[in-house]
Amino acid sequence: MSEDKKNNSLFKKIQIFVFANYRQIIISIVIVLILFVGFQLYNYFKIQDIKKSSISFFDVIQENQNDLSNLESLINDNNIFSILSKLKLIQKNNKNKNFSYSNELYKELIADSDLNSLYKSSIAANASYTMINATYEENTNNYLNDISGYINNISDDLDAYFSIKKELEYLLIVTEIDLNKSEYNNSKALDKYNEIFNSNLVSASIKERVKKIHEFQLYK
Repeated sequence: MSEDKKNNSLFKKIQIFVFANYRQIIISIVIVLILFVGFQLYNYFKIQDIKKSSISFFDVIQENQNDLSNLESLINDNNIFSILSKLKLIQKNNKNKNFSYSNELYKELIADSDLNSLYKSSIAANASYTMINATYEENTNNYLNDISGYINNISDDLDAYFSIKKELEYLLIVTEIDLNKSEYNNSKALDKYNEIFNSNLVSASIKERVKKIHEFQLYK
């Protein structure tokens, strides 16, 4: 009997609480429903946008490999196909030696916080090599700060990119020396060269490439 009284007492307390706070409870339920429906709608439209971008991307790629101008409309879609579109446009503009535009696309990709460190390091390394080459082709120092930024975005936590990062650091120093027509001897390039050759973490192939550049700089 006492158990029934306890249950009745609890039920009455709940009843009193509900009646006393029914407005707040209704408002809370409505807010939860709005958030739930909003989240579902957001996901739906996000999926539709991705599908639309996917169709557009592959239509452009299949229709004409030489004219990728329609990819410009996809680069701001903030999804995987905007990244793929930028990479495809970079490839095309590098081939056409339109390096300044490629450089802007590289910077946008590197600034994308959604990229994990592996993809960001890969793009940063590619950007560094490309823009070092562009610096020589155009004989300009306009890209040097950006190249330094790309190199800094190569993760130190990825063993596979350690050697590449060290090589790029050396190449950037050499590029600055060549642009400024400075002396290679007694420069910080020699310190970087020694750092690379004294490191057990730098691969043999990178050391060999750096050695050839070092010897060329010494005896040119």
